[in-house]
Amino acid sequence: MTELIYYQDQHKTEVEAKVIKIEGNKILLDKTIFIPQTNTEPGDFGKVQDVKIAGSKKEGDDVWHIIPQNNPFKVGDRVKLRLDWKKRIDATRLHSALHLLAGVFDSRFKERAVAGVVKPKNAYLVFKNEISDEIIKQAIGQANADIKSGIEIKTYWDEKKKGFRWCAIKDYPPIPCGGLHVKNTNEIEEIILLNKEIEQGKQKIIIAVK
Repeated sequence: MTELIYYQDQHKTEVEAKVIKIEGNKILLDKTIFIPQTNTEPGDFGKVQDVKIAGSKKEGDDVWHIIPQNNPFKVGDRVKLRLDWKKRIDATRLHSALHLLAGVFDSRFKERAVAGVVKPKNAYLVFKNEISDEIIKQAIGQANADIKSGIEIKTYWDEKKKGFRWCAIKDYPPIPCGGLHVKNTNEIEEIILLNKEIEQGKQKIIIAVK
């Protein structure tokens, strides 16, 4: 089992860890500051010692770190992990912006997102039905007003479901989420609409943050 430091202190950018297992170009550590990649989030990047990782993947209770070239490590090595903070905070701001905007659509316009994806430079929500340009404009306007208001963003573990986390903003419906968020909406700064399109009958809204 890997100790997940990013849940304990998401601002920690360095930590020392121990290599406990190796499989090809993957190494398993006893602890990590790198949140792993998922189908909807890019995950963290950085270095193990002086070696840049190509990302990480969670398998059960373990987080495996991917070494892109020849693996120089061996079991028992003590190594220092260094987080690429710029990539972390960029993804975190986008992630929180996506949750905020989804909350506005759900609460104010009764339009619930069926998917949300964070990429390195942008993020997008997907809805079952087409949404009018006016509603999209109003929703982004409300989200940006919430950003300026400086609202706390809360993340918490479910009391009944082990390993299940929630993200809650304002009085919008909480959303299940295992990722990281900024602590306050004002850290998002501003949501910008990049594009809106229809794919297979579903509305896709693509955003960035300033």
